[in-house]
Amino acid sequence: MKELKILAILIVIVLIGYWGIEPYAHSVMHGEIKKPDYAYSDLKVSAPTGGDATKGKELFMANCASCHGVKSDGINPGMDKNTAITSFNVVPPDLSNIAAIVDHKFLAAFIKNPQEATKNPKFAMPPMAQLSDEDVANIIAYLSSVAKKDLTGKEIVVEACGRCHSVKYQKIEAETPKDNLKAYLGKIPPDLSVMGKAKEVEYLESFINNPQNGLPGTSMPRLGLTKEATEKTVAYLDQIADPHRDQRNRLGIWVLGYLLVMAGLTFAWKKKIWKNVH
Repeated sequence: MKELKILAILIVIVLIGYWGIEPYAHSVMHGEIKKPDYAYSDLKVSAPTGGDATKGKELFMANCASCHGVKSDGINPGMDKNTAITSFNVVPPDLSNIAAIVDHKFLAAFIKNPQEATKNPKFAMPPMAQLSDEDVANIIAYLSSVAKKDLTGKEIVVEACGRCHSVKYQKIEAETPKDNLKAYLGKIPPDLSVMGKAKEVEYLESFINNPQNGLPGTSMPRLGLTKEATEKTVAYLDQIADPHRDQRNRLGIWVLGYLLVMAGLTFAWKKKIWKNVH
């Protein structure tokens, strides 16, 4: 019984080390991680309601289509990719699915004043102050009508991150050339292949929600993703960073079971051998 007590003590110490020391180490490394604000409470606008998709398409064609396309509705941008890169140092995104992944309150604020919404004073898109609240609601209604429902984590990463970030392990290359990204942002954005392993879930969710929370002064703009889109993004980054984790965990259970059985047999053999020794 003495040996079993020692084993139990060791198990408790190991569990305390895993469940106690590791979280403490994370807290020391990252400090306090701010909770994501999916209500975007700093924006002084209201979430748009109603809206006429037909009028919204007309307004989109008049105000947005010179730079942005909507492939899902057969709309190509008026400016070709190379011209856009030369003009802005970054590729303007296709907006087919923007209303499915970006919070509509954020999207309304973004259309009116991109620099304020993204917290990036150098954001390339100019403010669209000429649009009324009704115009913005109509545009968002149109974008909502053409957006794909229930995008996967990979699709969201491509939509939200793929203009600036590569994910080489998944053969995803950034749309914008590196030299232009460096000119636009000051440095080349990191590849996201192992970001899910390098950073914990809470940090990634907070950073995506507002990059200034995790890296004050960063030139990465706030994206305005919804809670669902953010969680799918982080889950995808976590999965691709360690694709064999589930397989390894299943194998680990069998290994622990094997070790437990062998420990029991060893203990039984020890009792049998030593029971007649005085």
